[in-house]
Amino acid sequence: MRLKIKWSDDRVQGATTALLLISRDRLSRGATDDLIQASLADYRNDPDVYKRNKSTWADAGEVGPLTNPQHVAYYQKLLSAVDGLLRKMVQGKREFNSLTELDNFLIFTLNRVR
Repeated sequence: MRLKIKWSDDRVQGATTALLLISRDRLSRGATDDLIQASLADYRNDPDVYKRNKSTWADAGEVGPLTNPQHVAYYQKLLSAVDGLLRKMVQGKREFNSLTELDNFLIFTLNRVR
């Protein structure tokens, strides 16, 4: 039986929240190369570290530790893009066959945010 990850699955919301939080943390440290892909890789490679850090991080909707105005603007655009993407996924009842497919979809879609 094939794995089906529906638009309403907790794994979709979890991946997008992790993507936002880890991206914000990486931006605050100045790590901007392949931000989306690296953030998802960090989340998938060691979810326990993410879970420990999540409790100390500010909410994903806040800019938190970002001080560079360019990073703040980028993060706000990323927040907006993720919200729009989640709405489109619900409207289109998007499904994924694997976590890799979900990650690739997020990377492909969100890499366009500038």
